[in-house]
Amino acid sequence: MKNLSLLPLSLILTLGCSDENVTPRLPANLPDVSTAVFSNPTNITNLYYGPGVGEVYIYEGSEVGEEAEEEIRIERFTDTKLVMGVTCVIHKDLVFLEDILIEDTEDWLAQDDAGNLWYFGEFVKNYTDEGDFDNNEGSWEAGVDKALPGYWMIANPVIGDDYMQEYLKGEAEDYAEIVGFETVVIGMGTFTDCLVTRDINPFEEDVEELKYYAPGIGFIKEALFEDGELVETLELIEIQ
Repeated sequence: MKNLSLLPLSLILTLGCSDENVTPRLPANLPDVSTAVFSNPTNITNLYYGPGVGEVYIYEGSEVGEEAEEEIRIERFTDTKLVMGVTCVIHKDLVFLEDILIEDTEDWLAQDDAGNLWYFGEFVKNYTDEGDFDNNEGSWEAGVDKALPGYWMIANPVIGDDYMQEYLKGEAEDYAEIVGFETVVIGMGTFTDCLVTRDINPFEEDVEELKYYAPGIGFIKEALFEDGELVETLELIEIQ
């Protein structure tokens, strides 16, 4: 596949604006997709990404002190989606609450030639606790309504690095910070040199997540804090 040339970032931002001379102010830690080269974007080799093709990751989540009631199944599809001229892998995320599907999400990911894994958007189907379709809240697509991609995972993480994961002003502005490398013990075993990120949604000021990524596997654990108190955990329990 030949290299893809993206529209300059400033042009993307002014498309559709009523005043073409006004460019919205962007966060300093939003990566500039116009400088990225995507020669083979579906070949994901980032050390901290999983699952691989043909694998299904299964997670269990619970409130602290309670039995697990949430199951998440993640799968990487061979199907692709074209977003902003870049061919993206479809990363499927299914959430079950007491065996009832409550969320069905497609994330669109692509890796640039430097090894950064980009997040180009998602399509979300939310369901009620009874399993009936509810809405598509949380969906966004880079290049639509001035939304822009961010990093799903950077190529060479260093403690102190921070980056935006998505950008749709006022709706999707999540960002992450690299906070450490640790040994992590879960039911599946002990994993060394795990990358730890602190994920923040600026619209939920009292909430933060610590996420743990094992080299060669990807996401293995999450700890959710509210007002500094651990309230929920999620762990990888099986790879099919």
